[in-house]
Amino acid sequence: MGRQLSELRRHKSAVAGVAVFTLVAVVLTAMVSGTLSRAQRGDTITVSAVFRDATGLRAGDDVRVSGVRIGRVTETRVGTGEERGLAVVTMNVSSDQVLHEDITATIDYLNLMGQRYVALTRADRTTDAARLADGDRIPLDRTRPALDLTAMFNAFEPIFELLQPGDLNQLATNIVQVLQGQGPTIEHLLEQTADLTSGLVDREDTLARVVDNVTLVLQTTNDHRAQFTELVRGLDSLTSGLASDRDRMAASLDGIARLSATTADLVDGVSGPVIDVTGLAQPWFGFLADKKDLLARTGAALPQQLEVYLRTLGYGSYLNVFVCTHVLKLAGGPSIDLGVAGDRHSKRCR
Repeated sequence: MGRQLSELRRHKSAVAGVAVFTLVAVVLTAMVSGTLSRAQRGDTITVSAVFRDATGLRAGDDVRVSGVRIGRVTETRVGTGEERGLAVVTMNVSSDQVLHEDITATIDYLNLMGQRYVALTRADRTTDAARLADGDRIPLDRTRPALDLTAMFNAFEPIFELLQPGDLNQLATNIVQVLQGQGPTIEHLLEQTADLTSGLVDREDTLARVVDNVTLVLQTTNDHRAQFTELVRGLDSLTSGLASDRDRMAASLDGIARLSATTADLVDGVSGPVIDVTGLAQPWFGFLADKKDLLARTGAALPQQLEVYLRTLGYGSYLNVFVCTHVLKLAGGPSIDLGVAGDRHSKRCR
């Protein structure tokens, strides 16, 4: 032990250097640890916000104002009651930070790994607004969900379809090799990029049509937004009415089912007699079909015959008939006036 102490006395400069290095390392470690630490110091208040979608947001994520972290997310849950189907995010923020009731909460991407944070912004700083207190809530109309990158990339699908996957893979491989100091030169990489983009230029008509079509759809939707709103409200009223009348609809369906069963039983019961009556009536219908010419003549003469009958009833509620002629007519032969009736030229016969 004494020998080691003597060695240290001989190399005082080395001991001092090690001590300084250790002190600096401890200070730097403390600074990095304080920077990376998510622990909050000082008094905090609890504020909640209602989002339509809080996918990807986790407890412990940052809450920032102008890029400065002022708190962290403590809980994300699904809302209940009037907020059913929405996301409720609870945050602890520093009580020293002045937050007004007209702030807007937005979920933004923190990095390309998908980590997110809540950004608090205030559009108009000149207006007077009350300060947020502990337990206050930011309503849905002042929150914005995170950008859906999947939906954004799907919007570029027509453009991506114009590119060949092999060309994209080759370009990405060359970029990596250039950055690693191997493979083709920067000039070759630029030439390949120019060749790739020239394919897009050759298809500018297709891209223009895509843009025109999207613009037309958006313009039409904007012009008819009132009708779309009324349609959605009408569908909501319809579904609400159907939901309130579901018991009566179920009872009606049961009644229809019973009626269908009764009708089926009735048809089964009368099917035999109906078949028998149809078979018995077939000869009669055949006889009428053979006499169709006679039936046609009879039908044609029926109006005139009815007119004669109506004239006989023209003098009161009794039958008043005068025989004017008496003619005998044989089928296919001439007509013979028997002359046994009254005067056909009399006033009554005319």
